Amino acid sequence: MARIPTESNLTTTVGVELLQNRFYNKSTAFTLEERKQLGITARLPAAVETLEEQLARCVRQLDHFSDPLHKYAFLRALQETNTTLYYALILKNLAKTLPIIYTPTVGAACQSFSHLYAVEHGIFVKLSDRGSVKSALAAVGRRELDVIVVTDGSRILGLGDLGANGMGIPIGKCSLYVAGGGLDPRRVLPITIDVGTNSDYYLKHPLYLGMRQPRCDDDEFYGLLDEFMEAIYDRFPETMVQFEDFSNNHCFDMLARYRNKYRCFNDDIQGTGAVIAAGVANALRLADVHPRDQRIVVYGAGSAAVGVVDAIGAVVAAKYKMPTEDFVKSVYLVDTRGLVTATRPGKLAKHKVRFARTDVAPEDNGKYRTLEETVQMVKPTILIGLAGTGRAFTEDIVRFMAAQCRRPIILPLSNPTSKAEITAENAYKWTGGRAIVASGSPFAPVTLDGKTYHTSQGNNMYVFPGIGLGAAVSRAKTLSEGIMTKAAIALADMVPEKALASGLYPPLEDIRAVS
Repeated sequence: MARIPTESNLTTTVGVELLQNRFYNKSTAFTLEERKQLGITARLPAAVETLEEQLARCVRQLDHFSDPLHKYAFLRALQETNTTLYYALILKNLAKTLPIIYTPTVGAACQSFSHLYAVEHGIFVKLSDRGSVKSALAAVGRRELDVIVVTDGSRILGLGDLGANGMGIPIGKCSLYVAGGGLDPRRVLPITIDVGTNSDYYLKHPLYLGMRQPRCDDDEFYGLLDEFMEAIYDRFPETMVQFEDFSNNHCFDMLARYRNKYRCFNDDIQGTGAVIAAGVANALRLADVHPRDQRIVVYGAGSAAVGVVDAIGAVVAAKYKMPTEDFVKSVYLVDTRGLVTATRPGKLAKHKVRFARTDVAPEDNGKYRTLEETVQMVKPTILIGLAGTGRAFTEDIVRFMAAQCRRPIILPLSNPTSKAEITAENAYKWTGGRAIVASGSPFAPVTLDGKTYHTSQGNNMYVFPGIGLGAAVSRAKTLSEGIMTKAAIALADMVPEKALASGLYPPLEDIRAVS
């Protein structure tokens, strides 16, 4: 016979549930009176601590670990047990914690996601849910959402197809929306669309947690995505969806398919573009040069690369009144086959067509099959890396570039750090300290000939939390390219002229104000 609950054991049940609820648990910060009222006195040690005292312990625990992956696991465990303490720790220790909860450590965390998995977090919408996605979303409960970050794990950072293991990226991005944009942690949600993986390694791995099948075809993919987007906006009409780390063969088409119907954007294309465009605008200010005099080589021709080039063009048009067609003439894309031209054999991917060079004769395509050959021909003033090929900017390339211009602008943007095209140290060393450098992953300060150089990090966190906050406040129906351009210009303008020598971006510690 079931026991009839009394007032006292009901109170105790509520108290235990509070301790187990990550959004409301205060742990040792519960006062003695609260502990007594909730019936949890025996579940906590005697000490009643302030948030500052709890933070001091957490910092000591975090510093105890030497392996970044162990630090990541510690922070994720804290996030699952005490959300308030977790975000207090992040905000008071941004420089220490950001490289752990996001790039570069999050890449290794995704690769190990199935090994590290301990507590469910977020929603997995599987191919097998097709036809019943609305029912699957019932697991979210009745809460309202401001931001959803969704991936299919097909192109995680520079690491490729990680399948369901890619969930670490939406989890990290949602943390940054809260830390950087001030959004309510209860109103952000990470989601993974699991349609399989083409990675033999994960398909054969005994601990892999995703669907053990190759990725579905486009008909099935878009059938599920259409149903997903419709179900999301039926259930959460005021939310914003951020597409994250979808493969190049889907990300552009997805953006075109949904951007004019739903409040959504692609951070790899538009967020990266806005942040790097702001950095380039400030690099031009620092070098005291005009965009019409620049020659830009972009190593990589995927979603991020095209997004960056588009965004730079939009910012240049707005700030310098330079026609877009003139800007496009200054851009040289390099992919795995060399310089992207309209005359080389084979069909170009749609997103590359606008930037394909038309001034290269068919018989000359063989002259520009490598990055180095292209650099020697173009003599670039700006070199951007987004190919995910570590150390591709060789000493010969960088020294040649430095010989052609007074202040070479070098942007190794691939993540994680192992995929960066050049280290900050080599960028400064091989240019005699004349380079203006911004990277995708953080680099330590570099001292050269007695002078210390601080490398700016082109972190998407400068833009996407503010976009999410703006969408939540304004309830804009869609997110136009004009919004992204204004965000890029606003970010650039936050760095006064006298501060440019110290960095192309505002201090990350000011991220709440930036957002």
